[in-house]
Amino acid sequence: MGICRDTSGMEIDMVKEMAEGLGNTGAALEELIEKAGQARMEVARLRDIYGDGTSGDFRSDHIEKINDSIGKYNSLVTRAQSVLDWLLIQREACGFRTHRNVSSFYPIPQKMRLLKK
Repeated sequence: MGICRDTSGMEIDMVKEMAEGLGNTGAALEELIEKAGQARMEVARLRDIYGDGTSGDFRSDHIEKINDSIGKYNSLVTRAQSVLDWLLIQREACGFRTHRNVSSFYPIPQKMRLLKK
C-alpha cells in the first residue's frame, strides 16, 4: 500500500475548495488592512491641515471632519478584525491548529480615539 493513497476526485475537489476559501478570505483581509492604512493616512493628512487641537483654535467643523475620517478608519479596523476571526475559524475547520503566524502576516491596526469637541 505504501505512504501514497489513491484519492478520489471528490476529496481533491474538497481540498481545492478549502484552499480557495482560505485564499479568498486572506485576500479580503489584506485589502481591508490596506484600506485601513490609507484611511489612517487620511486622518494624518487632515490633522496636518487642521492641526492637532493643542493650540485651542480647532473649529468644530474641523473636529467633525477629522472624527468622520477616524470613524471610517475604525470601521475598517473592525471589519478587518471580523474577517481575521473568520479566517481563524476557517483554518480550524481545515485542520490547522496553530495560528501564531497569522497575526504577524495580517497585523490588525489599533483603533483611534475620536477628538473631543
